[in-house]
Amino acid sequence: MSTHDMEETGMTERQALMDFPGTEALQAAGRVEPPSAQVLARALAAVEEAVREDTAGARRAEVREEVRTDAVVTPLHKRRRVLAVLALAAVTAGVTVMGVNTEAGTRHGAQSQSQSASVFLNNVAEVAATQSAGSGRYWKVRTDSAESYITRSMDATYVVSGKTPRKTRFPGWRLGSRTYDWNGLDRLTTNPAQLLRQIETTTKASADGDEDAGTLGFVQATTLLANAPAGPRLRSGLFRALADLKGVTVVGTVKDSTGRTGTELAYHGGVGTTKVIIAPKTGTLLELTEPWRTEKDQRRATYLSTGLTDTIG
Repeated sequence: MSTHDMEETGMTERQALMDFPGTEALQAAGRVEPPSAQVLARALAAVEEAVREDTAGARRAEVREEVRTDAVVTPLHKRRRVLAVLALAAVTAGVTVMGVNTEAGTRHGAQSQSQSASVFLNNVAEVAATQSAGSGRYWKVRTDSAESYITRSMDATYVVSGKTPRKTRFPGWRLGSRTYDWNGLDRLTTNPAQLLRQIETTTKASADGDEDAGTLGFVQATTLLANAPAGPRLRSGLFRALADLKGVTVVGTVKDSTGRTGTELAYHGGVGTTKVIIAPKTGTLLELTEPWRTEKDQRRATYLSTGLTDTIG
């Protein structure tokens, strides 16, 4: 903003920058759902047209304003016009204005964070629904410490480097108040609302359990997504159920313990914070860190690969 503009209008630079048509809508918009490609294209075209017109006008102008740095600045009335178009485009495209209204930002901060988690998980649900189920005799899970091979009859073989493979029975995957074997997962509902009720009604396995019921429900659902032979529809339903679970927030883009990049989500429960890292392009769960008794004493599982196979080893 030039010195002349400030003297002429009597406004501070911050006030002048926000003095353009559309600023109220931009401040009130907050975060909205992502727009379609057509909407984005129209918004971009409007911005480009405004910039072209103002650039042409600036070239025709014979008088330039000088400031102490001898830089040429765009006159305030021209910047207002471009900002007005940008405001419309930003509201259309779902942009959040930060710091414009501190009180409103504080009031809606938690809600926006929750919405971000919901949007992210619903997007991942769409990805999961398109994944192939695959085929094979064994369900293989490879972590950073071992490999496990599970059959439909729930016979399990555990392979640890340098040790003799150990065979045993796999107890199943728990969700809510029930434990499911492989065939049971195939029959489990894929309805997100029904899955959410199961997650929310999780009870402790024992009175002296380490985790609170809410944390346990979140851990069960994410563990099932991480290491169970759940089909594409069930995985999609679980992601959508977690999208509606209260207490889930987006932490941001992080790297897991092996250096892989993913989006970290956090569930804030009674015992502590449970964290899960998800690869958004594949819907794969990379890592799960859950509290155990205290926030300082946590258990971490890093999932290197999962899938069906016909051979052990």
